[in-house]
Amino acid sequence: MLGILSMQGKYARPEDDEGKVLQSIYRSKVDYQGTCVLNSSGQVFAWVTMYDKNKDVLDFLDRGLKRFRDHPDGKQAIMTERYFRFPSDRREDMKDEAKPQPIAERHAEGKHCPGWVDLPRGTVVAKVIGRALDKDGKLSARMVNQEDFALDRFEVSVAMQEKLAKALANGDAGRIKLPDDLARLCMAHAFLGNKDAGPMSKVSVAAVVSDVKQCEFSAQRVKGSTSLWRVEGKTEVVGKGGSGGGFGFRNEVKLAWEGFIEMDGKHMKRFLLAARGTEKFQYGSEGLKAAMKIHDEVKFLTAGRYINMDCGVRYGIIGEPVAADKGKDRK
Repeated sequence: MLGILSMQGKYARPEDDEGKVLQSIYRSKVDYQGTCVLNSSGQVFAWVTMYDKNKDVLDFLDRGLKRFRDHPDGKQAIMTERYFRFPSDRREDMKDEAKPQPIAERHAEGKHCPGWVDLPRGTVVAKVIGRALDKDGKLSARMVNQEDFALDRFEVSVAMQEKLAKALANGDAGRIKLPDDLARLCMAHAFLGNKDAGPMSKVSVAAVVSDVKQCEFSAQRVKGSTSLWRVEGKTEVVGKGGSGGGFGFRNEVKLAWEGFIEMDGKHMKRFLLAARGTEKFQYGSEGLKAAMKIHDEVKFLTAGRYINMDCGVRYGIIGEPVAADKGKDRK
C-alpha cells in the first residue's frame, strides 16, 4: 500500500492500528512530506520525497512492488530504503523490526477511524468542486493539476446556521441580506491552485494578506414554500502571500453565486450553490519557473509547481448535515 504523510496522524492513539502504522512511517520519514510504500503489517519498504525524472516515479513504485512480493507480511525485519530524491540522493537505510500481527481490515465494533473529526450534531458538511475553463469557455479537459481541478470541504457550524435562521425570520420582507460570515466561508473555499495559497487561507506556509473587495449573499423565499430560499451573491477577493526562498503568490477570484438553501427550523436541511467567474493565480519564483523549463516537475515537489493562470472558473458546493454516526452531542 502507499502511505502519504498526513496531519490526520495527530488524531491517532499509539495503541491503535493507525497509531502503530504512523509511528513506523514517522520514524523512518526523510522529510516533513513525501510518499512511502508499506505492507499490510505496517512495515515501510521505502520512503521518497522527490524524484529526478518523471519516469522515476514508476520505477520507485515498481521497486516497492518487488519488495512487497519479497516481504508481503511483517514476519521478518526489513531495511527501509530512504530517498530524498529518487534515485540519485539516497539517505541512510533504517531497520524496521518484524511486525507479525497484520493490521485489521476494519475497525472493531464501536470504534471509528481517528481521521474522522467528531463534529457537533447538526453541523452541515459542505463539499466543494472547482473547475477551470478553457479558452472556449468550456470545462477544461485537464483535471490532474491543481490549477485545473479542486476538491475541498468545510463545515457550517450550528451557531452559524442559527444566525442564518434569525436573518431569514423576516422572510416576508422580500430579499434579505445573509450573514457575512456565511458568505466569507463559501468564498474562502472557492479557489484553484495550491491549497496552501488560498486568497483567505488561515493555515498556510506563507503569510497571507487578504483584500476582500466584495462579499454579499442575499436570499428570497421561493414562492409557495416556507423553507426553501433562493440565494444570490457576489464575491471578490485578492490574496497575496510569500515565504522563504523567494516564493510568493497572488490569487484573485471574482464570482457570481446562485443556488438554494433549505431550512428546517433553526438549522439547514441542505444547500446547493453554484458560482461562475474568473480567477488569476500566480505562484512560484522566477528561479522555479526557469528550472522547470529544463527539469521535470517531480524534481521540485516540496517547492510546488510554477503556476500562472488567468481563466474562467466554475464552482459547486453541496452541503448536508453530518451523518448521525459521525456527529455527537455537545453541551
